[in-house]
Amino acid sequence: MLYQKVSVLAIGIAMAVTTQAASFDCAKASTYVEKEICGNERLSSLDEVLANNYKYMLAANIGEGVVKDLRQTQNQWLKQRNNCTTSECIENAYLTRINAVCDYPVISGVHPACTYADDI
Repeated sequence: MLYQKVSVLAIGIAMAVTTQAASFDCAKASTYVEKEICGNERLSSLDEVLANNYKYMLAANIGEGVVKDLRQTQNQWLKQRNNCTTSECIENAYLTRINAVCDYPVISGVHPACTYADDI
């Protein structure tokens, strides 16, 4: 009996882990792209890397104008990504955007820890 409870708990935890992407709640995934990200470990990992890179760059000393540009280009990128109809398109969109976010210049201080597509 205890073994069955532990097994059910382990399955529940595994399902929760595999259905959660870094930047949004997979339980609320409604579009093709969101569902692909939540159901594909590679895409989910890329989503997490991009979310972290984006967060780190926003926190860095990149200047108000660059912050505005970073946010604008992120919104444009999301629209483009959401037009994808294949997993390959989604992956390519992430790989390109991950590098683009890392390439933003820092005014002063240390460039934030950034994961480039080649490092994934």
